[in-house]
Amino acid sequence: MENIYPSGAAAGVVPRTAVLLVFLLLVGPLGALIPAVSGQVFPDITIECVDSVEVDVSPGSSGTAMVNCELENGSMWEEEIEISVEFGDLTGTEPESVTLPAGETALVTFSVRAGENAEAGNYEVNVSAEVTSAGGVPVPGLASDSDEISVTIAEFTTCDHTVGQGGGTLEAGQIISFSVSISCDSNTDSTAEYSAMMVDDSGSSSWPSGFDDQSPPCDVLIPDGGTSANCQFQILTPSNLDSTWKGCVIVLEDGASVPKSCSSSNSVSVTVEPKSIGIGTIDLTGNDSVFGEYADEAPVIIGGVAVVLILTIVMLVVRRRRSFDD
Repeated sequence: MENIYPSGAAAGVVPRTAVLLVFLLLVGPLGALIPAVSGQVFPDITIECVDSVEVDVSPGSSGTAMVNCELENGSMWEEEIEISVEFGDLTGTEPESVTLPAGETALVTFSVRAGENAEAGNYEVNVSAEVTSAGGVPVPGLASDSDEISVTIAEFTTCDHTVGQGGGTLEAGQIISFSVSISCDSNTDSTAEYSAMMVDDSGSSSWPSGFDDQSPPCDVLIPDGGTSANCQFQILTPSNLDSTWKGCVIVLEDGASVPKSCSSSNSVSVTVEPKSIGIGTIDLTGNDSVFGEYADEAPVIIGGVAVVLILTIVMLVVRRRRSFDD
């Protein structure tokens, strides 16, 4: 027996064909008045969007980018156009429907948004425009167009660090020791490197002579999503320091600019004094010594005292000999 029912493919065409026939019946009398060369009797729409946009998802950013698309109505009818967006792994705002006069263009704008944990990379967003009515006649499925936008989630890595306790007043030859706590956020695999810098009270950031940075490398491996780490810093002071060094130690991420003064936070204040000269447990030099603020003149004072003592001893010996001779 012959199959009198239409195939699946034919069934799918019937509704669209029916719509086309209805449209032709409604606009047929007008269509006959249009020159054949116009070729714009049927609904028509074209959509063209920017090729790409970039979204910043670093802390403090909006995580949003605006997308512009241009619609063009190439037909002789005023058209109602519905805009739809497939965001994929992203989110955003859906544009409203547009009423576009015959032969006119219009700008459509919508936003694309990515979450703060969005992984860096390229994402595709598809925008479609469909004519839902032309000249007041519903024409679903007769005219549509689409375009793709490449959305780039920009890479970011941000780190904060806190310097622990340490420093203070040291004697030449001792070690400046302190730790640093580091916390990083990132949406890609990256690294951060930190180094110690010394700034003296005059504002000079050149590394002082004789100070030896014995710190192990502070290299932080940061996976997508962020991490935290701790680093230990050790700086050996010169044992033969001839004058007091005062300033601070600052830890900076490589590439950061070196400040000209010591900040009140994230730095270690340091005073390194020359080694004191002592007799037994008596400290003869240094600010806490018996010479106090005259510590720098201690060698001269000690030498003078020694000369006086020697002369006194000589005079006593001479007097005693004279007394024996008498």
